[in-house]
Amino acid sequence: MPTDDLPAEVRRTVDTFLTAIDELAPGLVTGFYLVGSVALGDFHPGGPGRGRLSTASDIDFIAVTDRRARADSREVAALAEAHARTVARFPRPHFDGAVLTWSDLTAGPYGCPEVPCAQESRFVPAGRFGINPVTFCELAWHGIAVRGPQPAEVDVWAEKDALRAFTADNLTSYWRPWWQRKRQPRPLSLAIGLTEWFPVWAVLGVSRLHYTLATGGMTSKCGAGRYARKTFDTRWHPVIEESLFLRSGGAEGRRRYRNPVARRRDTLAFLDVAIDSALASAAES
Repeated sequence: MPTDDLPAEVRRTVDTFLTAIDELAPGLVTGFYLVGSVALGDFHPGGPGRGRLSTASDIDFIAVTDRRARADSREVAALAEAHARTVARFPRPHFDGAVLTWSDLTAGPYGCPEVPCAQESRFVPAGRFGINPVTFCELAWHGIAVRGPQPAEVDVWAEKDALRAFTADNLTSYWRPWWQRKRQPRPLSLAIGLTEWFPVWAVLGVSRLHYTLATGGMTSKCGAGRYARKTFDTRWHPVIEESLFLRSGGAEGRRRYRNPVARRRDTLAFLDVAIDSALASAAES
């Protein structure tokens, strides 16, 4: 995607941050890249739900510096101030990402120390948000250069075997326990299960991981919904179609449920099947 074609919400946020950091620390940020839903062509600035239970997209970034800055340095203070100015002016979508060096891009996530980063628009001077194979592979294969050379012109770590291993581990360490908790008939689990966020996060989230393990590539949430519709039995099409509809704001899929209890039931049942199927793909690869 050419930078001139960026969604307006993305362009204004990125321009605000880069203007601020260039004023506060001239020459510090020599590269700036967009990853996540923007890079994958699936950015939706609005959607059902609020706060953490919102289907809206974030603006995910990787900022690059020529040298490592200490957590207590003026450079990191400038990064924090530039980020604070940006989110104060544009609190939504969340502006999340990490600040790496060019050598970090080559070393990869497992050779990278704690770095300045932001999650849900909260900036910390040292952390590991986004320091994983998914972010690095998204940058290498799909990243949008706002400042600096194109990702293909940079030696960015991107190892398919490590991405597969990370994805399989995510299914066993996060998604399977998440499924087990959310299927319990407890008030909070029931309340979350009845939201529109629930099928978008679960059905499309696990379908993305299934896609990666089956194909070795990466796709967006809506791309995962299209893939799931082709891959899974027609029994699961209603909850897949509903998830696509909710994610895309009605541009794809269609409404299939009047009863959120039935939608929760089918979401949990699909999740169980999709996790097992994805792990079977991992074992075969």
